[in-house]
Amino acid sequence: MKSFNIFAALPFLTVLVYAAPTPAAIEARQFQAQITFFGAAGASFSMSVPTDGSGFTISNPLSITSISSEGGASCSFFGIDGSSTTVVGANSAVVGPPQTQTSGSCLAL
Repeated sequence: MKSFNIFAALPFLTVLVYAAPTPAAIEARQFQAQITFFGAAGASFSMSVPTDGSGFTISNPLSITSISSEGGASCSFFGIDGSSTTVVGANSAVVGPPQTQTSGSCLAL
């Protein structure tokens, strides 16, 4: 009886194995998002950041007024004075009030 239960589960387990994303598919979704941070008087800097949901540190002290992404990810950024700014896809978002950004994370769409 026990062997019957194991053999009965094999087709189900086979479907799960084939339905799971392959490492290549997961890697294809992992790319570096291109983010640009804008400050006053035309000052800016850019970063390439991971899109796997991991956190990253932003070490540039420029006070940021807006953040722009070239697309492909949803990104959240956190400021030194408590701001939280989210940019989804190829868009820009205003940071309010302007402040130095200290960290962020992005996840591929």
